[in-house]
Amino acid sequence: MPRTTPQEMLAQQLGFLKASLQAYKDGSDAEALRIATTIRVLVHDKKKSPALLKQIDPNYLNLTILDRPEVVVSNKTLLLYGIGVSRSADGTGTARPDMTLNDPNLQLTPLEKRWNRFVLVFTDNGQQIRFTRRDLVLTLADKEGGTHVDPTIPVEYEKYVVDAAVPFIVNGVPTDSAHLAQFVSVESAVRMIECLERNFTWI
Repeated sequence: MPRTTPQEMLAQQLGFLKASLQAYKDGSDAEALRIATTIRVLVHDKKKSPALLKQIDPNYLNLTILDRPEVVVSNKTLLLYGIGVSRSADGTGTARPDMTLNDPNLQLTPLEKRWNRFVLVFTDNGQQIRFTRRDLVLTLADKEGGTHVDPTIPVEYEKYVVDAAVPFIVNGVPTDSAHLAQFVSVESAVRMIECLERNFTWI
């Protein structure tokens, strides 16, 4: 039996993203871990384990993906850069990531820029602790159960991303706190699906 080609594997990974995103929408928050793992397979490039997208297009980081402009939302101790947060439709006030492409401010951005863009900046005792999308997605995949479960996770990630109770106000209505790394991964899945289907029409 011949080995599966990178093109066939890309179609498989797209299917994984769609299935996990639907399961997340249906209430399985843990699917954010599988989403992070799939995005890692697609984008994260290492010398001995090249990104799947790189095996198809060596210039894959120049592919364009939808992203918001760098507008900062602040609550004094936390800055969010282009992360969409909404309320669940069931009236419970649950915070949910943006899982649509309805934002009129979305614009095509190089994948490399979106992957490495700072999205969370915490201020603590006058110092800033910053996280990129790459930081958050890879920590979910590599340490929180996507591909591995590490007995310890980075101290700053645990303190500011996992343990920090960050409530949101959406359209004037308070919501509960959110696992921001999971939100970043889920929102990235929505953008990645659109990116793959637009750039690889043969899928």
